[in-house]
Amino acid sequence: MVDFAQFKRETLRYLRKNWEYKIAIFVILYYVVSNIILETTHTFREIGLNNRLRVLPIEVIQYYDKSREIGDDGLNPEKFAYMQYATNYEYLNLAVMNFIVLKRSGTKVENFVILYDQQLHHADHDIWNRMFHLANRNGIHLKPVPLLTARFSDESSWSGSFTKFHIFNQLEFDRVVFFDSDSMLINIPREGDLNLETLHNAYGNLDELFKLPKEIRFALPQAYWLNNAVEGKEYHKFNKKLEIPNDKRYKLRLRKLVSDIIRLNDPSQEFELLPTLVYEHHKFDNFDDFFANHVMVFTPSKDIFNSLMKYLYNPWWWHIFSRSSLKQKKDYDMEIMNKYLNDQLRSHQDIKIGILPHRVYGVLTGEFKEEWHKRFVVEPQYLPFIQKKDKNDGWNAMEVFKQIRLIHFSDAPIPKPWEDQDNLHYYNSFKIACENDSKEEFEKTYPEWKPRLTSDCDSVDIWNWYREEFKILQKDFWILG
Repeated sequence: MVDFAQFKRETLRYLRKNWEYKIAIFVILYYVVSNIILETTHTFREIGLNNRLRVLPIEVIQYYDKSREIGDDGLNPEKFAYMQYATNYEYLNLAVMNFIVLKRSGTKVENFVILYDQQLHHADHDIWNRMFHLANRNGIHLKPVPLLTARFSDESSWSGSFTKFHIFNQLEFDRVVFFDSDSMLINIPREGDLNLETLHNAYGNLDELFKLPKEIRFALPQAYWLNNAVEGKEYHKFNKKLEIPNDKRYKLRLRKLVSDIIRLNDPSQEFELLPTLVYEHHKFDNFDDFFANHVMVFTPSKDIFNSLMKYLYNPWWWHIFSRSSLKQKKDYDMEIMNKYLNDQLRSHQDIKIGILPHRVYGVLTGEFKEEWHKRFVVEPQYLPFIQKKDKNDGWNAMEVFKQIRLIHFSDAPIPKPWEDQDNLHYYNSFKIACENDSKEEFEKTYPEWKPRLTSDCDSVDIWNWYREEFKILQKDFWILG
């Protein structure tokens, strides 16, 4: 007969003497908990994602804009605010310029808040005083906040981007529309032929975003340019019968959607009528970069701010139980925001997040330099089903131009419009030029590094138009030398 009590005592004695077995057992248990139990839990939570995440078509937003006034949802319009942030004088100047444009647009929102690194007080008193007086004359509130960085040793241009998270801690406001200060509000005619040589930008605003149903806790565009469905993942096998509707059929669907919203006449139930993601796992396949956060609509909350601080400065127990939420070395504000929203979608049944139309609010200037635009022209719910072999059907640079209300200057490695640059630097090879322009002038302008020649001359003209319009605005309101 085996003496099990004796066997147990001897086994435990052996394990106490042999530490490597303890480590092996710990590793096995850790793997079981983190890779089987926790991942299975996440899988179950992903079911029903479309009850919490919906697409906000521009046609629906336009309906809200025309049929509702700011404050119709019962919230106090006096507690609505436009918001930006800045960690240096360049971006503070940009933010002030943007808000001057907003103030002159006829907006019905009264609060304009710029959160800035409190150390700017001491960096240059002369620049600070001029910046303060420019803001003060235009009714813009400058509010100091502590600089947020993940590591003091990080000297990248994005190291202070976490300072953006202070926007969620502005509890005196009920609803905020935020956009990055390296953006420009666009207000041009939406109909008819446009002549870029005589066309100039008018003062614009984003007031329509304050009219979104208050049940939508966050609204932000998809980072369409980072969509990884085109990197070899064949989502089209998910549903071989799926056909992305053409523009005409999709507009008919949206006309019916707006009609259904009108008949429903209940803002609290409208979210369920909005389009869903066709393949909801696409959200989690783009774990860190599904959402872009250079424009957001939200309600500030201490809980949101405190949670984001955990994603920035990870608690020790996350290394065991929340490994997917850990901040990685190359994570900045957008990646952290995505991790936070991921976990919100997985763990909160009642959360409602809207995907803003990227072709209106999430556009990068760099899109006009791209050779392949299919990711841009497709609706957010169909992004997983496009491939590199797809043509540029749907791209018409001038029609795209007419829809844009906010443009984000993003052309790296080409400098921003307010930064020094010349035609002799390597980054000129990332520009585009019209193949119909004078070859002699082209060679003279770019003697070394040459832009890519393209037949899409409208895209060339529009890309240059944005930069020229910025320079016009800069002449009136630029404080820096």
